[in-house]
Amino acid sequence: MATRREFLGQIAVASVAAASAHAAQALNAAAPVKISPTQRSRGVVQTVQGPMDASKLGFTLPHEHICASSAGFMQTWPEFFGGRANFISKVVDRLKAVRGEGGVDTIVDVTPADVGRDIRLIEEVSRKSGMQIVACTGHWLYPSLSMDARTANELADFFVLEIERGIEGTDIKPGVIKVATDHEGVTPFLEEALRAAARASKETGIPVTTHTYAADRIGEKQADLFENEGLNPAVVCLGHCDDSNDMGYLTGLVKRGYTIGMDHMTWGTRDEKAAPARVLSWQQRAESIKKLIDAGFCNKIFLSHDWYFGISMAAVEAMEAMQKMNPDGMLFNTRKTIPYLKQIGVTDQQIRTITVENPRHFFGGL
Repeated sequence: MATRREFLGQIAVASVAAASAHAAQALNAAAPVKISPTQRSRGVVQTVQGPMDASKLGFTLPHEHICASSAGFMQTWPEFFGGRANFISKVVDRLKAVRGEGGVDTIVDVTPADVGRDIRLIEEVSRKSGMQIVACTGHWLYPSLSMDARTANELADFFVLEIERGIEGTDIKPGVIKVATDHEGVTPFLEEALRAAARASKETGIPVTTHTYAADRIGEKQADLFENEGLNPAVVCLGHCDDSNDMGYLTGLVKRGYTIGMDHMTWGTRDEKAAPARVLSWQQRAESIKKLIDAGFCNKIFLSHDWYFGISMAAVEAMEAMQKMNPDGMLFNTRKTIPYLKQIGVTDQQIRTITVENPRHFFGGL
């Protein structure tokens, strides 16, 4: 079998020939079929159970996952998760606890197709648990050969197709576009994905949420690209910002108009002896939230966990280790972060703003 480099070289040669042939036929070729999207209705959020008035979102966790995997993994190897039915039953039980004890009404599952999004599974756990779930389109960090070959416009067309038509052969539509950059910064593919998200958002009105590497201020590079594309920062949440307590970085982003996701709280539960020196405790992350509130930015903050109930992109012991580190799961913020925020002077109304009103405005386009 050819190596990836050899394969791509062969494809490049073939592409030149195909491009020449295409150019010769271009004048006579029919225009490609493309869905013409319409801007979403303000105040309406797409959930996996259908469109919903944004006022019904309630207490929302805006950056979570049902499962972190790879495209098609659950469908081809469900036994890895103990079987599909068993996994669904486990997730349903835990989501019922998050609803009941935690008072959480909605989670936003920011799992795009390349991270194993299984929209039928997500719909089933939503229906059986009573948890409202908003799904996403978009792309995470590492492209397949097929996605790596796509231009920004082609990726945007795919995002828009899911937004307008539905996901994976269903009529379930995403309520947010998810894209990412990490410590590598803005790679060529990720630049295409970020630009695609901006273009799809401008075309449809659907907001954008991201994965960033805050320790190296990568959110600023995302912001630069979005603004270069003419995307309004008000429709963008830059995620994982609590991985930094550099207030210049955090306030700089919110002053530009971005919502910032303080959604890695559980990362601060790691064993201090084993964790890298740059890993902040969950108390430090909560204290950054208090500083942002005191600076007048309460309406630009999201609070979440970036948690999941199963993972196949790591060693088999990974989920067990994570649960040992954080036995509270998606109840962590209810049990620990929010009481601590109140202890250090954050009011009930400010907590409601962060957990209820900010998601309603952001996902409802209000």
